[in-house]
Amino acid sequence: MKAGGQNGINFGTDHVFRILLRLAPPVMLAQLIQALYNIVDSYFVGRYSDTGLTALSIIYPLQLLMIALAVGTGVGINTLMAHFMGVGEPEKSRETAGTGALLAFVMWVLFAGVCWCIMPGYARMSTDSPAVAQDVVTYGRIVCVCSFGLFFESIWTKVLQAGGAMKLPMAAQIVGALVNIVLDPILIFGIGPVPELGIAGAAIATVLGQCAAACIVMPRGFRKSPPLSAYRRYVPRIYQVGFPNILMQTAYTFYILGLNLIPKGFSDQAVTALGLYYKWQTFFFIPLGAMQTCIVPVLSYNFGAGLYARCRRTLRDAVLMGLALMALGTISFALFPE
Repeated sequence: MKAGGQNGINFGTDHVFRILLRLAPPVMLAQLIQALYNIVDSYFVGRYSDTGLTALSIIYPLQLLMIALAVGTGVGINTLMAHFMGVGEPEKSRETAGTGALLAFVMWVLFAGVCWCIMPGYARMSTDSPAVAQDVVTYGRIVCVCSFGLFFESIWTKVLQAGGAMKLPMAAQIVGALVNIVLDPILIFGIGPVPELGIAGAAIATVLGQCAAACIVMPRGFRKSPPLSAYRRYVPRIYQVGFPNILMQTAYTFYILGLNLIPKGFSDQAVTALGLYYKWQTFFFIPLGAMQTCIVPVLSYNFGAGLYARCRRTLRDAVLMGLALMALGTISFALFPE
């Protein structure tokens, strides 16, 4: 690792724009593929049944909550790793990375157990249609109870990104999305010897795509767990950094959940339309999310190294680039709304 970076990138001395322009494109491409998968997934489910498409919109907030827990914890690990690299303590950085697998396992067990229990009540709260409620329970229980791939992949991706390795996580997410896209029509409609599974097929395709992505990042992202006594030192610091990220994404989740309850009073089609809008909206937030992912290890490394002026410059340049990208998105939406 070269002064906190990989692939010839030096977090402490290289020009900030050079760092961001080298780190951000792989993240943007991976997130673009993920957003495209969401659209394609909705397309196939919509062709199968209207109730299934509505169920996907209702489950969407729970999927966002799952991502908030996984990514927020990963951000905490990522940031603490980069901090230890910045202060010249690589052993502590490795131990921090080693806590990831156990934390991912614990989060998955807790989230899966809670979602299995609350899913029928959540479905009844979100729709008055028995058919839609049944699809919500079917799809939701599969994607939430079998979400271990998402939790492990998110943690191991952040471990890799702490050192500037963005290409392998990009490849993992692209492969995961492609697996999902290919399996969707096969499992939903039943092709060849594969039986027609309907909405359950869409959920299984999602889970298998997440597992494929996790398998790709595991060889380089997995780290040996430190002694259990070390968790008492690292876990509070991980969540001290990661909790604000979890809280922000959770607030967004409850915002969408609340909005879903408003059109519920009109029709299930209104809920579906709102869900589709949010999936299209993600295209405009991809550059911003990629920028956030890239600056966290850079800021943490330089803060740990005492390069505070460089931290301010990194943040300023990232904000300017983010504003320019979002302005371009706003103009595009205004000029080409259809």
